[in-house]
Amino acid sequence: MAAAAGALLALLAAGALLINLYFASLVLGRWPRLRRALGRLFTACGADTSSCAIVAATPYARLFGGAPNVAAGIPWCLALLALAGYWIASGRLFVPWPYLAVAVATLLVGAYLIYALAVVLEQPCPL
Repeated sequence: MAAAAGALLALLAAGALLINLYFASLVLGRWPRLRRALGRLFTACGADTSSCAIVAATPYARLFGGAPNVAAGIPWCLALLALAGYWIASGRLFVPWPYLAVAVATLLVGAYLIYALAVVLEQPCPL
């Protein structure tokens, strides 16, 4: 059970990490080869990434004191990958309380960003 949960968490966290890396390349204006490669991957998966560049240029892409949201997203995805590895290696489903606190904060920020995209900016970003 823990190995299956760990594998699922690793798969989801890896996907979220790729999305964060794509947005990091947009927000920071760096790593054009990475941006193109991830753009092709997301397009192949059926996502339209054209509006994401617009969204990345708004203040909503920098909620944490001016730092890009990905400055929190990338470490969070790496922490989730570490937790998944722990579950797989130990066979034990244990979630430390800091993970739970960050998960709740992530859900709240995510809900706010979805609202901002759909209602305020009226821009779809299907990632």
